[in-house]
Amino acid sequence: MSGLLLHAEKPLSGKTAAAVGLAQQLQRRGHTVGLVRLVGDEGAAADARLFASLPFNGGRRSEPVPADAAAGAVTGSTVYLVEAPAGGADVAGKLPVVLVVPCRDGGSGDAGGRRQVLGDRLLGVIATFVPRRRLDAVRETFVKDGVRLISAVTEDRTLAAPTLGDVAAALDAQALLVNGHENDVLDRVYISSISADPSQGYFARLNPNAVIVRQDKPDLQLAALNAGAPCLIVTATGVGAGRGARPPILSYVVQRAEEDEIPILYTPLNTIDAVGRLEDLYGRTRFVGAAKVQRAAELLKDADIESLVAALAK
Repeated sequence: MSGLLLHAEKPLSGKTAAAVGLAQQLQRRGHTVGLVRLVGDEGAAADARLFASLPFNGGRRSEPVPADAAAGAVTGSTVYLVEAPAGGADVAGKLPVVLVVPCRDGGSGDAGGRRQVLGDRLLGVIATFVPRRRLDAVRETFVKDGVRLISAVTEDRTLAAPTLGDVAAALDAQALLVNGHENDVLDRVYISSISADPSQGYFARLNPNAVIVRQDKPDLQLAALNAGAPCLIVTATGVGAGRGARPPILSYVVQRAEEDEIPILYTPLNTIDAVGRLEDLYGRTRFVGAAKVQRAAELLKDADIESLVAALAK
């Protein structure tokens, strides 16, 4: 077999998710798959490490590859998916291209214009961030434009959500019991009430994977832990504890978290400021973590793999 280049005009277009999802669908159809990341942007090293960690990746290159070495990385009978940095469709020699196009407005993005630039190198398009209600309209648009649509990937909470590590960094948080949880995806973050009601029923009903609670509400902190919240985010009510100081969380709350190894993030920010920073993270963090890998495979399960493989074989 050979290789193909995954290209997008702008960063955070869903290229890495598309590559990982496409690789899993190829592998499930009996193909040996390799994932390669080219150098050229700040996310290259992290993406290469992610690719190397994936059990279905036959390439296992833990470092990004220079563009002029891409042809040498595509060898044998393996199907290689080569992710280029944003805007890098002219690199990697003459590898055929799968274009990744965000289609938030329900159209076909700039797929038609890029087809004219790429010519015969363009094998097809993966549309990303498609509003679910516009899915049929997007498919019809690609048919009308005469562009092969390999897959239309809908907007997705899991792919857009930050990881626990992203949240800790954004909140300038002190972290307790976090080891091994850095890549947990936090896609259901809820704010606790300020009521004296312990609220265990409230937490259990919502099934959050993180709960934001003020530092002066230990009863609600315990309620969240007892309801099985996988992460507790404790916000300040006045002057924060300061870097290096012990977080102002009562010892029995910490002990309860230790029993189930539940991570606690303490931020010197108040709840409103903390939520503002969290909102800015959604859709802006890199693709990482087992939950996102699995979700990418689910979202590309209907990808037109057969026509893609046939086009590669020509």
